[in-house]
Amino acid sequence: MSDDQALIEGLQAGEPWAFDQFYRRYADQVLGWAIRMGGPNLDAEDIAQDVFTVALRKINGFRFESALSTWLYAITRNLISNARRKSRIRRWVGLDSVPELPDFSDAPDEVVQQARRRRIVQDALETLADSPREVLVLMDLEGRSAPEVSDMLGVPVGTIYSRLHYARKKFAKALERQGLGKAELLGAVSAPTGGRR
Repeated sequence: MSDDQALIEGLQAGEPWAFDQFYRRYADQVLGWAIRMGGPNLDAEDIAQDVFTVALRKINGFRFESALSTWLYAITRNLISNARRKSRIRRWVGLDSVPELPDFSDAPDEVVQQARRRRIVQDALETLADSPREVLVLMDLEGRSAPEVSDMLGVPVGTIYSRLHYARKKFAKALERQGLGKAELLGAVSAPTGGRR
């Protein structure tokens, strides 16, 4: 029996150890997806919490047709898509404003620069449509393989490479407009925010 199978069976049986292990194993990964895919207009921690709530509610319907992380990504993807749609509508009608960077006036220069670079990277990700953005995040920022991303998204590997090519070009142009070079980019995305490296 695989680790995931034992974990899923424990979750389905309502075992406390399974809930703890499930959260510990996937919390950073889910939060990383929520941060990178959700963008600056969403509360990533709220999204991550919602992912686990939905996953636990639906765990009895898990059919072992995919990896647990793939199933969890599908839930995360749907919640982020819905939240982004609602956020765009709320901003369009003036109910929400775009959040600003926190006040770092007392922070060391290094912290300020890191926050600035992360915001630039996030803004550059926001220039991408959902499909190319998720491929760029999963492959370039999390280091997943094309076949793994293909399985997660349910599209052919060739489509993954095509989306990645398009995303890299548009992402690089957005970063250039902000004056962020390759060395700065590596520093901005190397901080731990979940997911695999």
